[in-house]
Amino acid sequence: MPNRFSGERAVVIGAGMGGLPAAQALADYFREVVVLERDALPSDSTPRPGVPQGKHPHGLLAGGFKALCDLFPGFSSTLVQAGAHSVDSGLEVYLEYPGQDPFPARSLGVATFTMTRPLLELAVRRRVHERPNVVFRDGCRVVAIGATPDGNSVASVSYKTGGGKLEILPADLVVDASGRGKPTLDLLEATGRPMPEETVIGVDFGYSTAVYTIAPDATPDMKVMYTMPKAPEESRMGIVLLREDGKWFAALGGRGTDTPPADGDAFADYAASLPTATVYHAIKNATLHGHIEKFAFPESRRRHFDSSNDFPRGLIPIADSVCRFNPVYGQGMSAAAQEAVVLRNLLAAHAGDADPLATLSSEFLLAIESIVENPWTLAALPDLAYPDARGKRPADLEKSIEHHIAVTQAAHQDPDIHKLLIEVLNLLKPVSALKAPEVMRKVTSEEVKACVGPHGARRSEPSASGANPGYADAS
Repeated sequence: MPNRFSGERAVVIGAGMGGLPAAQALADYFREVVVLERDALPSDSTPRPGVPQGKHPHGLLAGGFKALCDLFPGFSSTLVQAGAHSVDSGLEVYLEYPGQDPFPARSLGVATFTMTRPLLELAVRRRVHERPNVVFRDGCRVVAIGATPDGNSVASVSYKTGGGKLEILPADLVVDASGRGKPTLDLLEATGRPMPEETVIGVDFGYSTAVYTIAPDATPDMKVMYTMPKAPEESRMGIVLLREDGKWFAALGGRGTDTPPADGDAFADYAASLPTATVYHAIKNATLHGHIEKFAFPESRRRHFDSSNDFPRGLIPIADSVCRFNPVYGQGMSAAAQEAVVLRNLLAAHAGDADPLATLSSEFLLAIESIVENPWTLAALPDLAYPDARGKRPADLEKSIEHHIAVTQAAHQDPDIHKLLIEVLNLLKPVSALKAPEVMRKVTSEEVKACVGPHGARRSEPSASGANPGYADAS
């Protein structure tokens, strides 16, 4: 490994979809990479306790898929071999905006896969296992990140084994992918540094997930069907997504006290109350498997570590430790993979330096701001549209929401805007691309406005495969 740093060991806290891509990024630059995980890591795709949303649908957006392909050559084949389903986001995803006509079916060149979260994690973990210098230690609870005597750099990670033994692992670099970011915050406090500023959006969102078998003669043409809420009047939404085992996830969500139930009949009634009947039609005659799982998400939280001018050398918080997104938008795993690519690129850029870690932390935290900003903005628009949402609203919130609605309407008629919108939603391009001069010109054109279906018109509903040709006309 010609690019290896002089440092001996990097430690990654957490073996989830934040830690695994980071371990892959580190493997070319350290003699040893140790991944510490509190859970016992399963040999199959069994959900684990440390991922409380593991039994719910997870979205691997095209931007996240692209990042994983960058980190793991041939990752498409890895997913295919694992049983994941490839998805054309323009032809096989039915995205419903209440009050708007369906998008025309177009192949937009935006591809990803559908699968369960445990299967994706298993596929990535197996690829990381191929690296001979990456060591997994599961069943280990991290106690603290240790610093050098002057407090300027990381020096170690202490953890307790499953048997309760305290061990201290020397480290030149520590990646905190613990999710909550407590090890990073504890180190900042222990070394006399201030806590980072935070931006919080209170959403009080709850969702329930059921698993169904849909009869062959009723199987939808689409692999993903997503009904957006009729905000801000209502918050109820739903998604149906194909799993690798041929079963289907059906997840329903709502805000505050209007959260979906965990009883089968009540769950179906809640689905029937959504702005369109798409989700209900998919599950009404399907066979329910097992229990309906519930999950509550109180708030999105973004930590502004980049504002610190005295961040410990060799400390890299990543993924949810930096920003925890509202999971309903499926952005977290994809943003984490993109952050790992940034880490890999910075490691490569500094590999020949006399002190490769001197500015790595500050550069990384600054560089990922644009990655975090994109999904954060996309989620903040609909989340802050609700009057009861907690958080500071930007002065131009209403104008931004109106612009986003205008873009979705223009996308019906203009293939270029349709492609751009899907690329932005999939974290392939920044939100700012939707305000480029050419887009603004098209969005405000009278011709486009005249061609868009009347606001409030009910969208055509998907049906069983082949039963309704209009079903293939939506994305």
